[in-house]
Amino acid sequence: MVHLRNKRDRILSLGQATTQILLGTLLILSSSPSSSQSSGSLVVAADASLFDSLTNFVRINNDNNRHHFRGSDENQEQQEQLANFNILMEEEEQAREHVQEEEGQDDTQMGALASILESVYSFAAKKIGAKPVLVKKQPPNAGNKGDDDGGGAQLRFQYQGTSRHLGQWDLVGVSGVSAMHATLIPNTNKIVFLEKVEKNTHAFLTENAEQFSFSVEYDIDESTFRPLHTKTNQFCSAGGYRPDGTIVSLGGAEAQANIAEGWNSLRFLSSCNATHSRCDWDTRNDITLKAGRWYPTVEALADGRLFIMGGATKGASMNDKEIGVPSWELYPPLESNPTHFAFLEETLPYNLYPMAHLLPDGNLFIFANTRGIIFSTKTWSILKNLPELPGPPRNYPLSGGSVLLPLRPESNYEPEVLICGGATEFSSRGKGQDQCGRIKPLAKDADWVMEDMPMGRMMPDLTLLPDGSVMMFNGANRGTAGYGRAEDPVLRPVRYQPWDSSETIQANSRFTVQNPSYIPRLYHSIAMPVLDGRVMVAGSNPNANTLEWSEFPVEYRVEMFSPGYMFSDTPRPLLAAERTIGRTINRPEALSIQTLQKTNANPERGQGDGPAIENVILFDAVFEIEVQFYSGLVTSEAQVLTPKGDNAGEKPSRVQVNLLNGGFVTHSTHMSQRLVGLEVVGYVVNREGGLDRLKVKGPRDGALTPPGWYQMTVVESGIPSEGTWVRVQ
Repeated sequence: MVHLRNKRDRILSLGQATTQILLGTLLILSSSPSSSQSSGSLVVAADASLFDSLTNFVRINNDNNRHHFRGSDENQEQQEQLANFNILMEEEEQAREHVQEEEGQDDTQMGALASILESVYSFAAKKIGAKPVLVKKQPPNAGNKGDDDGGGAQLRFQYQGTSRHLGQWDLVGVSGVSAMHATLIPNTNKIVFLEKVEKNTHAFLTENAEQFSFSVEYDIDESTFRPLHTKTNQFCSAGGYRPDGTIVSLGGAEAQANIAEGWNSLRFLSSCNATHSRCDWDTRNDITLKAGRWYPTVEALADGRLFIMGGATKGASMNDKEIGVPSWELYPPLESNPTHFAFLEETLPYNLYPMAHLLPDGNLFIFANTRGIIFSTKTWSILKNLPELPGPPRNYPLSGGSVLLPLRPESNYEPEVLICGGATEFSSRGKGQDQCGRIKPLAKDADWVMEDMPMGRMMPDLTLLPDGSVMMFNGANRGTAGYGRAEDPVLRPVRYQPWDSSETIQANSRFTVQNPSYIPRLYHSIAMPVLDGRVMVAGSNPNANTLEWSEFPVEYRVEMFSPGYMFSDTPRPLLAAERTIGRTINRPEALSIQTLQKTNANPERGQGDGPAIENVILFDAVFEIEVQFYSGLVTSEAQVLTPKGDNAGEKPSRVQVNLLNGGFVTHSTHMSQRLVGLEVVGYVVNREGGLDRLKVKGPRDGALTPPGWYQMTVVESGIPSEGTWVRVQ
């Protein structure tokens, strides 16, 4: 059950408040989720219940407001802002009632509402030059069979000279808590958010309406949240997964109110299912970290254990010898845990949330400050010191972002790491870095290749898309990470294409600036790829306390970004089933997955005659996917390749099968994020119009793909199917 309360005395600055009212008002203009929009727009479309939630969310309780003013320095300007806000709320409510008087909304009514909204778009106009305009609904691909006829009118932000191929933003709901930590719940279409212990929340525990919740389970399909119970403070913690899908949240901060300290805490959330639908956090008193950790990092290893390192023993602007935790440990633990890690002393003070990526040889790439190393997971020692990354440090509080680029069979799974952005100096006025460094850490002469970004950005979220490209969301172009230390939000995401089909794409030409959001996402923001191919973007709380009169107050609005592949114009002889997201799209549709178990008689072939296992992929075993393509893949010899091995059939050269783990996300650190391409070894064509079958070889081992749950997608000519949860073991 969702509890949206106004007991928290939240006062918004007028500029930000009007923006949130504008969002709520926009929602009433569509009676159902939109499936067809014109190009170059930010679409806000949802049902009345979501409008009510958003309206309640931004409405100020007058009694609480007056109490707030009495408890602060009362002045004429604040009183005028409160009066203006109340008038604005009344106008918004009158506009809503006026529109709802009749089911049919003509352009005159819509225009009248638009004129009201015209006066409250100033924040968005100032930031990105967008304003609400009245437009008619149009099919996305007029004249194509299967398109919705659209009809009616709606209000939205319109960007001049842009295209949906540069992405589309949708406002989908409210998060309930500030989304400063996030991870998907495996084998569901839900995500869990965690935040710090404070009054910045609108989620209340069901049995105690006066007790705030500091974590929620957010249903992506329904845009609703369910409060969860936490017993320890998970502020600035880290996390990962066990192979069975159990989420592990670890570390945290000091005790507050009736919530215990979280420094050494381990918290577990099992995946919900039909028989266990009310799952909740389980904090074990008998299992703890050996060292208390605030701002640590977690990375999954080849055997499924979690590698945990770094952090501090208390909150601080940056790390130092007095509070640093220069050690690593494992969960489940080794007897020798924790183990001293001198690298984390040598890289002070810029080494909170150190970057880590598991390499396909089973060792770890670790980066802090400006230094990178390869760390053995057998001898637990440094195997290789890499060249220093040019430029300023990239870790908190200067806060760049890193990603392990997709691991691909065609390059023999050679790993490459990309590190982008960050602050240029520890100053609230310093500019964001505008360079990325890219390195092949296992290469004999490994060195950094520098690339120029389209704009400076610190606190970026580098997010893998199922097609193998990288999106860069959130952040600012001035300041550093931390409370109240950043400004000039970067509202335009950037798409980074690591390779093209000919492998000839050049440095500095891999970036494409996308359509902007209008919601600043600064400190404590997240971005997460979800099953349908979109990216959820949420959070932003750059305030130490419940700071009301802030230019960037706590942000609860949840957005979805639809990449350009959601709007492919590629003509295809057959259309996919009609989607409810964005538009009717021509995407391959993976329908079922079966792994052929190995048998004792044929263990080396990776293919057996044992019983099929639904949605399970075994290491080095062949599995089959029934898939419906919509573009007629096999039309000429130029489009097929001879498969490897004994398997019959042909492999389409334009088809990929990818496994994606979005990881545990916080503070621009995407822990255990990973995309692994699998080898397609056979293709059985049904030339009578039925389902085609792909034969695919599972990943070779846990070093390439740590055991656990992944989103599996089939990608055809750069357009991914919707994801399907599979378990790799």
